[in-house]
Amino acid sequence: MNKRQVQIARIATIAVFLALIRCISEVFRLEHYATEPLTYAQIKPFLLGALITAIALFGMTIFSFWEKYKFITLLAILAIVSLLIVKAVYLSDAG
Repeated sequence: MNKRQVQIARIATIAVFLALIRCISEVFRLEHYATEPLTYAQIKPFLLGALITAIALFGMTIFSFWEKYKFITLLAILAIVSLLIVKAVYLSDAG
């Protein structure tokens, strides 16, 4: 086991966890500044992002039990890429 891999996996886990908090809290921020009630269509990208990050964190936790640190890093990269794809899809729909 490489100490560097463990460090990278821990940092990746924290980054994905922060992304999950960001996805969930963004709905509350939007609600605070909204002049009218939010619709499902407005919060759908954030719910999808939260689902992606939660599933990634679950997988990362399972892999940490087995000490598969390269898979943890890979899952973090896949989660971030997936979030960027969701953002691109919903930005193109909004514009």
